[in-house]
Amino acid sequence: METAGVGLAIVGTCELCLKYGKRLCDTYRTFRDAETGFAERLLILENRWLKVEVQLKFLHDVWSGLPGRFQLHFNSILAVINTKLISANDLCNQSIEKQDQQRDYLHALFTKGKLRRGAFAITFKDQIDGVIRELDQWQQNLLDPTWYQLVLVPGLQVQQAVDRSISESDGPEHTLAGLRYLLSNKDKVDNPTTDVFLPYDSIEPMASGVEYSKATLGVDKTSREVVLLDRIQIPAGTNREQSVSDVYHLVQFFSSIDPELFGFLRCLGALKDDKHCDLVFRFPEEHDDPTSLRGLLLQADKFFPLNARLNIAQMLARSCMFLHDCQFVHKSLRPENIICFSTQGKYPDKPYMIGLDRFRQIDARSMRTNDDLWFKDVYRHPSRQGIRPEKDYIMQHDIYSLGVCLLEIGLWRSFLQWEDGSDGPAPNEEYISNKSLSIKDPRKRAHEVKRALIGHAEQRLPGAMGQVYTSTVIACLTCLDPGNTDFGDHEDLREETGILVGLRFVEKILMKLLSITV
Repeated sequence: METAGVGLAIVGTCELCLKYGKRLCDTYRTFRDAETGFAERLLILENRWLKVEVQLKFLHDVWSGLPGRFQLHFNSILAVINTKLISANDLCNQSIEKQDQQRDYLHALFTKGKLRRGAFAITFKDQIDGVIRELDQWQQNLLDPTWYQLVLVPGLQVQQAVDRSISESDGPEHTLAGLRYLLSNKDKVDNPTTDVFLPYDSIEPMASGVEYSKATLGVDKTSREVVLLDRIQIPAGTNREQSVSDVYHLVQFFSSIDPELFGFLRCLGALKDDKHCDLVFRFPEEHDDPTSLRGLLLQADKFFPLNARLNIAQMLARSCMFLHDCQFVHKSLRPENIICFSTQGKYPDKPYMIGLDRFRQIDARSMRTNDDLWFKDVYRHPSRQGIRPEKDYIMQHDIYSLGVCLLEIGLWRSFLQWEDGSDGPAPNEEYISNKSLSIKDPRKRAHEVKRALIGHAEQRLPGAMGQVYTSTVIACLTCLDPGNTDFGDHEDLREETGILVGLRFVEKILMKLLSITV
């Protein structure tokens, strides 16, 4: 009965949101010609509202087909925007009454003429800017993170709503529909086509690469644009056909998304031979000078603004969510596999995940194979370390790795360091001690490193990034701990699509990170 009650309530809430949003736009539209610049603001508001309106109508149509946990989540999100729209309408009406005490604003408008309209317009300019900000924040920080998890919800009702919305509008529904199509067909490709796999000699390798990353650069011989290459090895003894098929699906996903929204570079295709595949990525528009997050962390003595660091952290969390929504796990999330770009001399605060050499689909069988490199184990959960990890790889293992990266970003210090003439990294003794790494028992060593990381988060992060950021990092690092209150027992969350883990991640990690402003 509780879910049914929520269902009835949300239908009413959707209708109220649609009513108050339309009323607000109609009121402001009255003053379209009142003053230069007002019409432009109104157009921005109407475009923002159109996108929200389409999504609200979509949720209204699919509501009864959503799992109960989704309904509860969206109910709390829609309650927020409903309150904001009511407040905006009230503020608008109060301003009208304050500006003119006559019977209503339309009477004031047409009896006082352009002069009075100008006075109203000046008052409403700031109001419209505020409404635009509120809509953007609500959509980006609350609705969008869960919106794309709808790709995982099965059922004819949801699919019919997706198909119907595509014919009626052009917006987030198109991306949602494309992702649902790819997911529903990911097991139907027997012979990957050449539209994904490019001629091997179509890319000319460059001598330079991205420092502190395995990514290399090349030049597309046709367009002459510089591209980024990310190599995926096909391990000996594995099913090559299955590996190639997985790469095919990965390219399809990365070629159909908005890089700015999802934090993955747009993929142009892949080059393949018997031993590996190279994913070919396009640089973001108007971005240049790629550098790895590791390279940035190693320059910690140089000034890097707090808002830029926070933007990197927020975008990485979005990328992790999106990858899981598309039913992939990364398995190699660390600063070497995060490429940052700058825009026209600004700080490189646009991060994009690469390094998918060990990725797999969520529903594929885990091979439980690994390497035994300490500098990679720092970013792995204790149950996933060593040559033969004790646990199958699940989404929470990516979340743990994300937590280690967020910790480094928050402290703006690299846990690894390179000395002149050395063949590889050494631990930064201030954060990862040689004493911990020298423990012979692999399990004890792994848990000691984890304990140290949590200690750094508890003691150092609050002063650097605040309590909200600190709590999200600790939630990532403890997401598989028995009795943790954020994610719960991972055995209770085991289900094929990962919906429950995804919702917990959105609520406990992503939304909290996105709520931080500087």
